[in-house]
Amino acid sequence: MKKSIIQIVCIIPLLISPACTDWLDVRPKSEIVADLHFSNEAGFRDQLTGVYSQMSQIPMYGRDMSFGLVSVLSQDYDLLTNSIYRYAAEYNYSEINTKNIINSAWSATYNCIANLNILLQYIDTADPDLFSESNKDAYKGEALGLRAFLHLDMLRLFSPAPSASPDAPAVPYVTHYGKETTNQLSVNQTLDLIINDLIQSMELLKADPILDHANLTYTERWERKKYFNYWAAMATLTRAYMYKGDKTNALKYANMFIEVDSDPSTTSFGWTHFTSVETTYEYECNRIFSEEIIFRLNINNLDNIVRYYFTSAAGSNTLTPSEEKADQIFERTSKGYGNDYRMLKGFAYEGERKYFWKYHQYEAGKFNNILPVIRKTEIYYIAAEILKDSDAARAAELLNLVRDARNLDNFPLSDNLSAEELDDEVRKEYHKEFLGEGHMFYYYKRRNATHIEGAAINAGNDVYVLPMPDNEIEFGNRK
Repeated sequence: MKKSIIQIVCIIPLLISPACTDWLDVRPKSEIVADLHFSNEAGFRDQLTGVYSQMSQIPMYGRDMSFGLVSVLSQDYDLLTNSIYRYAAEYNYSEINTKNIINSAWSATYNCIANLNILLQYIDTADPDLFSESNKDAYKGEALGLRAFLHLDMLRLFSPAPSASPDAPAVPYVTHYGKETTNQLSVNQTLDLIINDLIQSMELLKADPILDHANLTYTERWERKKYFNYWAAMATLTRAYMYKGDKTNALKYANMFIEVDSDPSTTSFGWTHFTSVETTYEYECNRIFSEEIIFRLNINNLDNIVRYYFTSAAGSNTLTPSEEKADQIFERTSKGYGNDYRMLKGFAYEGERKYFWKYHQYEAGKFNNILPVIRKTEIYYIAAEILKDSDAARAAELLNLVRDARNLDNFPLSDNLSAEELDDEVRKEYHKEFLGEGHMFYYYKRRNATHIEGAAINAGNDVYVLPMPDNEIEFGNRK
């Protein structure tokens, strides 16, 4: 019997393995195994670890939902004609290789969601005595937040933007594990479910150790950044409200974060210090600005992935903007911004060719195996974009805080810029900051822009809405 993809997921094992057939299959015949798995706190922790492991794989943030497919859709690179992403760059989603990449992102993400739902199903009935301290709330908050975060990315890829079609059918928001097919709601209704889960996640994550400045060292709090923590929930909530077009609430949560972030004694983030970037040895250079990452994935041996896209070993699959494109993005010639750390340290020659170097993994590198998922700079950009109409000076100030940290302190933006000029500066900052991270596709889509800079065709739903897998449409009765 054929089923939709999200009905045939396979579940995270006790010992994490990427092979689907090895995963714990929680169906009626295996309920005893599941009961055993969640019979102690370690089972809940391992379930979350398994989700992060899956998120780190190539179909998700280990490539295609970060520097791969979504960055290609953002027109971040100049591709060779025989690149595996050639047709994706042309928004030809029916080409077989591109279709397979898209389908893999869908199925892997909903697989993670299924695993989170199983955890949530068991944690609600678990004996509180199984958990030490307030870990039950922390695990539940983490799982709820991750579920919302993943659904939001599915929505941003596979459904129309609310600015274009708020009442259109959206991706299914799956809140249970079982045989039943989850009905589609509208885009705005689905966003409301995402927002509600994130609000609940934040409330539960008040038990997050990342907030315990009195008893935890910076290093211990840094470790919490590889999990979906309290600040990640707040950042995602800000993102979700902005995507919905609810600027009042987006600014509310952005300001909450920025207010705390301005006081080093109350947050776990700072601005990356210039001494961490201007280093004697390249392997010590903090070109990913790790201090500012809210949520990251630790990908063991990340070098085994990125070398085949960002070095000479990539061959025809090289992912890098041309020097001309990079010059335009970073305004090196037009504004004299050549010392912007994002360009100065973000590119390097290997042989005769210059490559995009943000993710380069040096032997014994201090910042290896770290993949940024959420950065605090996104919150500053959201606030600036909202404030451009009502408080231009504050909007410019927020942008300048980021620019100062990127070695552009000698080129401050004027506090007399018009709303239109500030809007353009926000767009340019997004592209500089998130080059190779996929954000520009979501930025253009959120705004229902008619053109993505660098694209050969105009944008609309044919560009912005990726097709769901055929099985999902046919057997899940999707629209």
